[in-house]
Amino acid sequence: MPKRPDPSAGRPVLTPLTSPGTGAARRLYAVHPGALAPAAWQPLAERLPADTALSLLDLGNIPAFFTAAFDPRAEPATVTELAGRCLAEIDASAPGDAPFSLVGWSFGGVVAFEIAARLEAEGRAGQLDELVLLDSIAPVPAFKRTDEVLEPRMLLDWFAMYLGAKRDRPFTVSVPPVAAAEDGLPVVLAAATAQGLLPADTELAGLRKLYTAYHGGLTRNNRCTAPYEPAALDRSITLVKPERSLLPDSGDLGWSLLSNRPVRRLAVAGDHYTMLQDPRTAAVLSGRPADSAVA
Repeated sequence: MPKRPDPSAGRPVLTPLTSPGTGAARRLYAVHPGALAPAAWQPLAERLPADTALSLLDLGNIPAFFTAAFDPRAEPATVTELAGRCLAEIDASAPGDAPFSLVGWSFGGVVAFEIAARLEAEGRAGQLDELVLLDSIAPVPAFKRTDEVLEPRMLLDWFAMYLGAKRDRPFTVSVPPVAAAEDGLPVVLAAATAQGLLPADTELAGLRKLYTAYHGGLTRNNRCTAPYEPAALDRSITLVKPERSLLPDSGDLGWSLLSNRPVRRLAVAGDHYTMLQDPRTAAVLSGRPADSAVA
């Protein structure tokens, strides 16, 4: 497992991923939840038009957000604080009135929504061209989950997707009912070694350590989201949802409760992580029509 970065090292929150060169460029900012390295966006970035300037807003580089994943006693940065920091980075990167589009992946979608809310409150709503959410769960009561009610098999399914993403290949495993997610880790390990995802001599303690780090980030996100109670926005939202979504049976993941306009949905292949490699995800971020979008 890679060494944990030093949160005091002053890592940049905003990182340009594409450089369109001179002339007018379409500005696109992606709010990254920080669980994976920024390189996860590279396949998508390579599919964007040459005139698109894609910049990453890496929440994992905000110390108060990062450290709370490893210390359950630490007070995490709030959604509004994270959004404020991201908007300040956006404004510092270009003239304050220049239009741009936002995309938020997973928990990053919640922060992207709050950025849009701040723009609306400041009379700058027209500056935001598009708001696109990638398999993000809306911060509404029906979808807020405390750590105690997170179903173990669901957690293990999410962890399996994450483990596959860490190894750069899809991974699925069928876990029988268990009392706690940790009880199912031996099944995950057996499947991962059988499928060649992990070396045959991988010890359960190593996998448990990775799961603990993953679960810490998940519960940190829940703590950030729990007190956040946004109002609906009068703007369109596009939700890109993969076949193997975090909540595949939950429609628009609650976003219709936070928009006064119909939510545009786009179905793509893959899972919560591999969706970044689907050409249709890049197409919707390019502003091109997608034939599978539905209201």
